[in-house]
Amino acid sequence: MADTTKKSIRTKLVANLSDLLERAQLAHRAGLQFGRDRNIDVSLGYKTKPEITDYLSYYNRRGLAATIVDAPAKTTWRKTPIVTDETEGKSDFSKEWAKLRDKLNVYHYLERVDRLSGIGRYGVLLIGTKDGKLSEELTAVTGPEQVIFLSAFGEQHVGIKTFVDDTNNPRFGHPLEYEIDLMGNLASGKGFNKQKVHWSRVIHIAEGLLTDEVFGEPRLQKVFDRLFDLDKIVGSAAEGHWQTAVPGFELGAEKDYADMSDEDLLAMKEEWQNYIHGLQRLVAIKGGKFTPIKGEIADPTAAFAVEIQLISGKTGIPQRILLGSERGNLASTQDQANWLGRIAERQEQFAEPRILRPLIDRFREIGALPAPDDGIYKVEWPGLFYLTDQEQAEVYSKRADSVKAITGGFPLDMFTVPELRVMIGFEPEPDKEEITTHELDESNEEVMAEFERLRGRRNG
Repeated sequence: MADTTKKSIRTKLVANLSDLLERAQLAHRAGLQFGRDRNIDVSLGYKTKPEITDYLSYYNRRGLAATIVDAPAKTTWRKTPIVTDETEGKSDFSKEWAKLRDKLNVYHYLERVDRLSGIGRYGVLLIGTKDGKLSEELTAVTGPEQVIFLSAFGEQHVGIKTFVDDTNNPRFGHPLEYEIDLMGNLASGKGFNKQKVHWSRVIHIAEGLLTDEVFGEPRLQKVFDRLFDLDKIVGSAAEGHWQTAVPGFELGAEKDYADMSDEDLLAMKEEWQNYIHGLQRLVAIKGGKFTPIKGEIADPTAAFAVEIQLISGKTGIPQRILLGSERGNLASTQDQANWLGRIAERQEQFAEPRILRPLIDRFREIGALPAPDDGIYKVEWPGLFYLTDQEQAEVYSKRADSVKAITGGFPLDMFTVPELRVMIGFEPEPDKEEITTHELDESNEEVMAEFERLRGRRNG
């Protein structure tokens, strides 16, 4: 039986290795053209095997790359979900979850680990407790107060040391032990505080899983070449402007002045350098001339737009979000609706089942949370779409016009006042303010004069 198990493990490892090699070969072949006579990746300077350090460098130094990584996560967690067992917050589960959520700042860390996991192939959320070593299995705690912190790490600070190799274990092929640099990228502690961490103390997050349950797809992977192209487009445009902002000059002899020596040319050059770089505002030369060398700056707009369209199409992020402006090919409201629709899918298909629920379930397994009523809880995601004040005012105006049209100008024949108030954006009932009364001193001359004035107006 043991030999059979080992053989099964070897078979799986060989299959995984074969798959990795095949994908590497396919990535290489993707750049070959004309019967392999041309390697377009090499010709265009693309990196065929970008690593975590490449993605991290782009994330840290290219605003567009950071937007591609951050926008899905930030929008997903913009409005925090509601976890409920339908007891209106009265059950022990609801009460303890609310306390733990607020104490640990849970949603803040979920959004952070979501972003970090998108830079590389995965990220982890470390659960810190008062008792036990990180390298030991976390089986139980005495209560929610034993969970004292959460910490988010990206692949750049995490390594998987060992995997579960027991084919009878439900976690076969999953990480068993991690090595985490707890100091992160702090200069004073980099590489100093790496510790082994048991999988039970970690929530593993990976998006875009395909052939396994461990290594996802970096969000920059399929647009990395396009980002490299943008560097060339924007960089060359900037360099071209720099080179042509101050024109170059050709130094030469005037016509019919053939006996200009090398010393004369050198003197001309020095005079011109003093004029350009110093405070000298005069150029004294004899028999020479300066001929400007004209250059043109190519307009990068069209090439830039093509690259942005390709990046937007692949990532699903609207151009106006990529560029940080309202300009784009689609109307703003339609653009926003399409984007938020994708995020709503991401919330239900990734954020909830792969991030939030694993954390809550782990808390329940170790005893940090009691069981919900009937053993079931659900996650409700608030709607993301919202209208601007102007757009909302237009909606209310159209509603009012519609009510007027269908009622013939007599809305109270069909609707109640509270219904009409809601239609145009008010509360069903107006706020009731208590009327404050004060006794008047009728012996006061000013009060008596005001009474006389009012009586006169009424009689008149």
